[in-house]
Amino acid sequence: MAIDNTPPRLRLIATIAVIVVITLVGLDFVFKSYYAFMSDEAVREKLAPRTALIEQTAAEQTAWAGAKLPLDKAVAQLKASRPESVEPKQSEDMAPMTGWAKMPKMAPLPAPATPPHPMHPPTMETAGDAGAMDPHHAADAGAVAPKPAGRDGGARAPH
Repeated sequence: MAIDNTPPRLRLIATIAVIVVITLVGLDFVFKSYYAFMSDEAVREKLAPRTALIEQTAAEQTAWAGAKLPLDKAVAQLKASRPESVEPKQSEDMAPMTGWAKMPKMAPLPAPATPPHPMHPPTMETAGDAGAMDPHHAADAGAVAPKPAGRDGGARAPH
């Protein structure tokens, strides 16, 4: 039986590996540039020419300039007096403040009609709850929430 003791042809293997790497890098560049070119061309085809837009804008400007009442004066008249139906008002509806129907909370108390005098510190009656929260939201107020007991080490929410 014959045994082949010739060493492997490392130079040939390395040359083929370098040629393959160079070819793959070159093909990557070619494919990316081709994709960019084709996508830019598709975008250019879908864009309408701007001549119609420019003509429309010019026609609108001449129409506004030749109107009985110039646009600037019309805007000034509209800003001067608003009818009661258009004037913005604060909503009196407290339903959004009570929270989700499945987990309701108390509606907040209305703010005092007059702000407290700066020389007199707020008392318990004027301060309200001073930002106290219910125990479910204690973590929001900066307090450390107790860790829930369980086998999962507190990974799940307690409710």
